Amino acid sequence: RRKKVATNGVLDYLRTTLPRSALLELYADEARGRFVCRAILQQLSDVGQQIVMRLTCCGGSFPLGGQPNVHGIKEWINNQQKLPQLLKELKKWAIIQSDKNPDISLTEEFNLGLQASIRSLDSSPWVPLSQKTMIEMAGGSGVSRYRPISLSDLDQHTQNQWDAVLHFMVGTENGRDPPTAVIRFLEETGLMQPDSEFRGHRENAPLVITSSGYEFMLLSTHQQVWHFVEQYLQSLEGHKKSSQLLTEAMLFLISLSFAKVGDGYSSSSLTKRGRTLMRDLSLFGLLYVQTLNEKTSIFYPTQIALQLVQSSSSSSSMSWSLSTKTLDGALADPRPQNSSHLAIIVQTNFQLCAYTTSELHKSMLGLFCDVHTIRRLPNVIFMIISRDSVKSAFALGVKAEQILRFLEKHSHPNLRGGSKSPIPQNVEDQIWLWDRERQRLQWTEVWKIDCHDPAMFQAVKEFAVEKNAHSWSSMSKGVIYVYFSKADQVNAFATQWRAKTVSTEGL
Repeated sequence: RRKKVATNGVLDYLRTTLPRSALLELYADEARGRFVCRAILQQLSDVGQQIVMRLTCCGGSFPLGGQPNVHGIKEWINNQQKLPQLLKELKKWAIIQSDKNPDISLTEEFNLGLQASIRSLDSSPWVPLSQKTMIEMAGGSGVSRYRPISLSDLDQHTQNQWDAVLHFMVGTENGRDPPTAVIRFLEETGLMQPDSEFRGHRENAPLVITSSGYEFMLLSTHQQVWHFVEQYLQSLEGHKKSSQLLTEAMLFLISLSFAKVGDGYSSSSLTKRGRTLMRDLSLFGLLYVQTLNEKTSIFYPTQIALQLVQSSSSSSSMSWSLSTKTLDGALADPRPQNSSHLAIIVQTNFQLCAYTTSELHKSMLGLFCDVHTIRRLPNVIFMIISRDSVKSAFALGVKAEQILRFLEKHSHPNLRGGSKSPIPQNVEDQIWLWDRERQRLQWTEVWKIDCHDPAMFQAVKEFAVEKNAHSWSSMSKGVIYVYFSKADQVNAFATQWRAKTVSTEGL
């Protein structure tokens, strides 16, 4: 089983987790390999893209150059000092051969896949269905089975999926529980655990949020979704056909990035494993699945599905645009309702003004705000960020960086833009100062050894230093403090030294 490495997206997972043979298998897929090659090419640097495209046009191989009368790749770039690192990166992606041939050659799988991508005019691995086609697939008029799906419907689907998860984590009463598979994932990932104070049978113990769960709540939706997807991919490793399942999952996720939000695609265009993935990923809000008849379903990729392959900066800007759109609609009709919008204004006097009507947002803000200072209007909440409330959040495992990122991500649209932070400088600095208060003292468990004379002090200290057990000592006080984990070893030496000294004096 491979060592687990923290990743932040599909391509990062490909680069850091999958072996070279698995990458070549993805490139060689007949139907979708060209889209994998296109996705990899798009995330390379400008120089890297130029080198790969020129190698493809030159038959897949070209001399490295750098020798008299030999023109090669070195002549293609100005800053040749970056070339070794760039070639190393291309080898890691299994784009070029890893042998010591003087020529730089593309791997056959990537070369063929990229050529197929260049020749192909398809923008997506699947053909989008027209509304007329979907009605016909539903059978006749399709009134009972088919209904048009708008972009706002897809955004709301994703929001509902994750609101259900977060409501369940904070224990909101009368909240809609997420699917059983998602609840199981919450426990497997350590975000929730059985209540240790429950007196009944352990199997019946309710789940409660952990410190890792509090950190999870303050992540962006993109990071939360990827956390679950990554756990899902890791769970496939224990399957008998883990290699085939993981390959299909990566092909499906990358193919989603080339789909268009709002377009519907037939499940019949997927493989059998692909249809299983479609149902599983719909639990995470990546897809919206609409059943037309007993044999056919339509799946709609959501915005968050495309963000799994795109860069984090692109994801952030998309999240801001979506939240701005939702907020504008909510403020146009500010009557209390079940709304997912959240817009925060942090004032220099540490008062937080949150435009929201959601109990979930109130619970999330209560992680680091003083809930005793809350004041409510129909669509606005006022709370105070205090030292005690922030330090309580730290005690739960929340970090200062996460609090500030949460406030910035959900800041009011009118505060965004430009180089100035939407959080007042004095508030940001104070949160960092409160965080550093925890680092003023570091508790170390030690064992005290009393030394009766300078000779014993010197001998025991030298032994403790040699064994990396010495924490602190004072010759004038005749005491040595050693790390508790190694106290037995140093104590045994001190006892032996005393016994040896006594026997010597007796002679």
